[in-house]
Amino acid sequence: DTEVLEQINSRLQRHLRHSLLKELKYDAPVSAEAVEVVDYAEYIQKTSSPSSLSVTKISPLKDQCLCVLDAQVVYSCVDNWFGGSPRPLRAEAASREFSRTEEVVAKKVRLSVYSALLEAWAPSLEVQCEFLRSEVNPLLVNLLADNEQVVVTRFKMGGDEQTLGTVDVVYPFESMKLLQGSLVKAVEAKAPKSRLEKQWASRLRGALDEIPFEAVVNAGEIPISFADLANLKVGDTIPFKSFGRSELSVNGLSIFEVEIGSAG
Repeated sequence: DTEVLEQINSRLQRHLRHSLLKELKYDAPVSAEAVEVVDYAEYIQKTSSPSSLSVTKISPLKDQCLCVLDAQVVYSCVDNWFGGSPRPLRAEAASREFSRTEEVVAKKVRLSVYSALLEAWAPSLEVQCEFLRSEVNPLLVNLLADNEQVVVTRFKMGGDEQTLGTVDVVYPFESMKLLQGSLVKAVEAKAPKSRLEKQWASRLRGALDEIPFEAVVNAGEIPISFADLANLKVGDTIPFKSFGRSELSVNGLSIFEVEIGSAG
């Protein structure tokens, strides 16, 4: 059901951005593109090399799936990790292997995708992600027969003016067909609430209104070495660059995206 899958992708888009911000301090816009159904051979031919392709078992789907990170995603995450600004980098040779550092960052991004998948699917179906193996060359994956169809869900990193690569989650079409009935039931089945349940829910909301929470907005970060910190004197100035926008976190959970500034 394309409509249900698009709802899952909308949730995955939000959770993926939050997960990348938490794990890698990587704050790039994430947008979900339209769901596509294509032949496996066509998808592989269009996938550039090198890419980080992770063969993944997403239970309870019957067949194996793919988590594909465009090389540009890996490069921009590495650049951001070492203090640079995420930006598109030049194309690399198709035979190029990822460096050890790039592999570590690609693993962190993959785990962020898995975490986002669990959260995004939860309202429709409980799933589990298991990493099986990885490849850099798409032609070496050998996941399905060339004429078998796959469902491609793509997430673009970066804004309209600056594309920082794409993240694909690829499901075998036959596996998704087997889950179609379960997905519809998970989304549409809503048991009517009894009078007592409504009263209990109302009282619970009233009680929650009285509970204090810790709300935090991270206005920025100042990286500084221990030597520089030890040598600070009264009157020294520490340069500070505001994020301009940040996440409002409540008890450690990101709730809203906010702009930092003043009003009135």
